[in-house]
Amino acid sequence: MLDQIPKLSFAERQKLIRCAIEVDDAGLSREEEAILAKRLQDFHPDEKSGIPLDDLSDKVQKNLRSR
Repeated sequence: MLDQIPKLSFAERQKLIRCAIEVDDAGLSREEEAILAKRLQDFHPDEKSGIPLDDLSDKVQKNLRSR
C-alpha cells in the first residue's frame, strides 16, 4: 500500500497528509490523559524544588564575572 504513495498526484498526497494529521489530532482518551497526568506529576514532584529563572540567571552572571 505504501508503495502506491509515490504514484499519487501532488494534490492527492496533500489530502493524504491532511487526513493523517486529522487522525493524529483526535485527542487523548481518558486513559491516555491519566497516564500523561501521572507522568507530569512524577516529572514535577515538588514545584518548590527549583529556583526562579531570574535567580538562576543572576547566579550564572555572578559566576561568569568572577572568572
